[in-house]
Amino acid sequence: MKITKGKSSTLRCASYSNGKRFALRPHKSSAIERSEDSTLYSREQARGQASMIDLVIGFSIFLLVFASVSAVINKNSKDFTKNSEINEIKHDSFFVLKELTETQGYPLDWETLNENDVERIGLAKRNEINEDKLMAFSNMTYNKSKELLKLQGYDYFFVLDGADYVTAGLNPASQTKYLIKTKRIVNYKGSEAEVELQVYTLWE
Repeated sequence: MKITKGKSSTLRCASYSNGKRFALRPHKSSAIERSEDSTLYSREQARGQASMIDLVIGFSIFLLVFASVSAVINKNSKDFTKNSEINEIKHDSFFVLKELTETQGYPLDWETLNENDVERIGLAKRNEINEDKLMAFSNMTYNKSKELLKLQGYDYFFVLDGADYVTAGLNPASQTKYLIKTKRIVNYKGSEAEVELQVYTLWE
């Protein structure tokens, strides 16, 4: 067999000894492989782009969930702090008013002493509010009375409304942060009277 090369690189001829000739066509396997490689690369590239999009979406969802959870936690923390402060003020207000209206104070004749010699304020005497003790409390300097009442972390305003109208402390401003009012019915000058203790905090 003889193989002859023509001018064209696209066609080759081969002849056998019997004189017959036939054409040899160029091999196409390399072109097919290149096409398959290109298709495979395109698929891998598409998969990579899809994975990146999924990652971005997942991260965005994570940020959204994280921001929502953080907002809820922050709100709950603020509510917890607020409720704790309010409960503490209620507790202190209740026991301060109870001591004021049910005890005589110490020394027992504290109303006759200089305020610097007083250890504890109490307004009761013989199961009613004593006028002399009440007047001494009303005339005491504010900071000293807060100290004796153990209300140094707050401000207060005391009112007795009955046969007389007597106040002590500072009337709260209109813009208070927290304001707790505690009331009791007491005996004063032979009749009932209402006492109210307002304990409050101001905005800083």
